[in-house]
Amino acid sequence: MIRQKILEIIIENLPHGFLLVDSKGLVMEFNRAAEDICGYSRKDVIGRHHIEIFGCAAGDAVSRGTQTAFQKSGEIESVERQLKRRNGETITIAATLFPIYDVDGSFMGGVELFRDISTQKKKDRERKNVLSMFAHDMKNPVVVAKGFLSRLLSDKAGNLTQKQREYCVMIEDEMNRIHELIMDFLQFSRFEATEYVPAYSSFSLKDALCELVKEERILADRKTISLSMDIPGDSDLDITGDRSMISRVMSNLLDNAIKHTHPGGCVSVSVCDRNDHYLITVTDNGVGIAADHMPFIFDAFYRAGKDSKGTGLGLFISRTIVEAHGGRIWAESVPGKGSSFFFTLPQKPVVHASKQTI
Repeated sequence: MIRQKILEIIIENLPHGFLLVDSKGLVMEFNRAAEDICGYSRKDVIGRHHIEIFGCAAGDAVSRGTQTAFQKSGEIESVERQLKRRNGETITIAATLFPIYDVDGSFMGGVELFRDISTQKKKDRERKNVLSMFAHDMKNPVVVAKGFLSRLLSDKAGNLTQKQREYCVMIEDEMNRIHELIMDFLQFSRFEATEYVPAYSSFSLKDALCELVKEERILADRKTISLSMDIPGDSDLDITGDRSMISRVMSNLLDNAIKHTHPGGCVSVSVCDRNDHYLITVTDNGVGIAADHMPFIFDAFYRAGKDSKGTGLGLFISRTIVEAHGGRIWAESVPGKGSSFFFTLPQKPVVHASKQTI
């Protein structure tokens, strides 16, 4: 009796809506939080079929018949869906459903825990829209400004003094950095808007890497950093993938390695053919990454230090691209001695069904 009373107190004071149905789908319990979320009182729903009251409130799986759905999976299911409240308002809820069995394994019913996430979803949509519009609206003025700055440096508006040219070069460098930040924001907003699917084509990973290293060597030379490659010479390293996006990953990793390596240091890139996939490694002997930062370096907007420049999106975008190709990416680092970033790419494309390419 005491145990039953304690259970009732717990259920009634749960911060989430609680719905208990029997093996026939009839509502047996409905707590105060569920009343607030759905707009129905407990006496409105007890003894009635959950679909009669909530329509698809218990999710598509349960709507096909509570017992059948639960017995098919026998597992916990977490979903987000629309729920129509008693007053006709439609809200978004996050729900967890799980079956209940007796000691003999016979199905007894099911439980649903749910909460209203409408406000959270609205804020997420607004944040994504603002981010996308901000980046898009900033892009055009920056491109125009870079164009006029290029004309100034080409003496199209008259000869510049040495000091004026130095200032213009400094402005151009900062404009290029702003442009990179905006492109990162645009890429991030696209990845959030829809699941990224690679635009597959066949190409030589070896050629793409050689081309990229040639470009990055200019930046490395400015810092007197040695940039080396170690790739098999007897193969083109043919691969089917999104060449521009894979190049984006390698560029991000090489840029970071060069940026965080002291003048006179070394950066290397290597590729190993593992029969069904390639392992690409970018290693430096730079400043390294502290252990407490390592779990978060691939998170969006995460920056390892206050003095770090950039958006904190480069590694997040890299992870998104690699995982969309069916690979994985990880890092190892020793503070003060350097870092190594690794990622794998399947040699054959991963099939993505019913998804859009962006």
